[in-house]
Amino acid sequence: MVQTKVRNGVLRLLAAALVVCGIGAGASAQETPRRGGVLSEYLYGDPAVLDIQTGSEASVQHAVAGIYGGLLTYDPERPREIVPDLATRHEASPDGKTYTFHLRERVKWHDGQPFTAADVKATFDRVLTVRSPRCGSLMKPILKEVRVLDGRTVRFELKYPTATFESSIASAWCVIVPKHILERDGDLKATKSMIGTGPFKFKRYERDSVIEWERNPDYYDPRFPYLDGVKQYIIVGKARQMAAVKAGQVHLPPPWPAFTGRQIEEIKAARGDRLTYYTWPINNVSLVFFNTTKPPFDTKDMRRAVHLAIDRQEFFEKLYDGIGSPCSVLETPVYGDFGLSAQEVLSLPGCRRPKDADLAEARRLVAKHYPNGVDVEVAVRTVGDYVDRASLVIASLAKVGIRGRIKTYESAAGISAYNKGEFTLIGPQDTASFVQDPSSPFAVLFTSKGGRNFGKWKDAQVDAWADQALRETDPARRRELYHRLERYLLTEDTGGAVIGGIGGWFFIDKRVKNYHRSPTTFDNNTMMKVWLAE
Repeated sequence: MVQTKVRNGVLRLLAAALVVCGIGAGASAQETPRRGGVLSEYLYGDPAVLDIQTGSEASVQHAVAGIYGGLLTYDPERPREIVPDLATRHEASPDGKTYTFHLRERVKWHDGQPFTAADVKATFDRVLTVRSPRCGSLMKPILKEVRVLDGRTVRFELKYPTATFESSIASAWCVIVPKHILERDGDLKATKSMIGTGPFKFKRYERDSVIEWERNPDYYDPRFPYLDGVKQYIIVGKARQMAAVKAGQVHLPPPWPAFTGRQIEEIKAARGDRLTYYTWPINNVSLVFFNTTKPPFDTKDMRRAVHLAIDRQEFFEKLYDGIGSPCSVLETPVYGDFGLSAQEVLSLPGCRRPKDADLAEARRLVAKHYPNGVDVEVAVRTVGDYVDRASLVIASLAKVGIRGRIKTYESAAGISAYNKGEFTLIGPQDTASFVQDPSSPFAVLFTSKGGRNFGKWKDAQVDAWADQALRETDPARRRELYHRLERYLLTEDTGGAVIGGIGGWFFIDKRVKNYHRSPTTFDNNTMMKVWLAE
């Protein structure tokens, strides 16, 4: 019964997503965009570091989304369509290994300096040399070098032809940053370094309080933005976020985390029909990470035991009203048949119901290494509903002899600890796809050089298949490679037990017009074409 409910939740999520993707919170054809006003939203946690090239949390990208532009971008009104941004056009060589971009004229950085090809080269030179968990994870495997042909023309030399290049360049994490600011400041961590070409200028950042943008009067397209500014309140904890929503303090939430049906009912009681409510697939992978460099999860048996022990159906039913994709690495609502079908995934050990055989095997694997069981510390960031999720996972693990205790971290401190490998188990942690291509979760999570491979897991077979999929341009052969990868992670080994793709409920104030959700958490957060009705 639970399995059927979860499958129905996936279908319900898909149907709702298709409707919302079609209409967004769009304005009718008869409405004229209104200029002025400040849109208010909130961030789930303080970004702490604003550097778009070295950060990895959603709060980092969201805090500066409207400040920067990329060579290409996803259209704010058609969020699956790549369109020109700082480049007006580009062409590929016949062999697919060279892309030449022609840059837009008369674009200025927010401090008045001209935008040139040198900025593009400086951006990607830095991405290739620093620890860049997002854009670097996309570019390092495929990009050989960037060459300046003249002040308005830049050429990308790839290591091999790939189907992922244009979607990677259009990613919200691969925006262009100013060469002169990098030379002046050395990095992009400080508020004074927040100089972009985007529709909004960075106005103010008060740690743990608020981030503000203001309209860029010199934006290259004088029609935009419509808004005078954007205010992002930094609100930690669902209770405080709910209070802000019910009080009408914000027009919309961030693209992550979602709300439960019960929470939406509370909001409806307070705000009624002034808001639009909808479900959405966040396009992420929720993962219980293992530190594979030290006991007890330096052995495949113990990692497999965790995978077998977790009850995904219970997880989704208790926390997400059955909405989401249990055990999914590539969610079919987002990636279509690049992902394994729910029917196949939910028949696999660890993902299936009933759990009796899986729990028995997990107990055997744990007892083989730890006859009296084992105690582990479970690291959790105090954002979203991570603590509630971890509690459910710990309850599942207790049934097989793994006794967990929670250690909590503030959001940025947690990411810092994870990057340093200062944990035994992280559980669970979401990583949203950051490019509209099935390579995304493998680039960042499951390959040995992935930017969010916190547990330092290495598997030569996975690396080889992921590399082959990047090089493959035939869709059918790419699909088969990603099916192999997903099956391997669910049946053989992985650096983290896959919980699945988290979805849920969201809302938007009906005064917000022309806002369209992207298939990723990160695209279409610039608010460039959004406007507020009176």
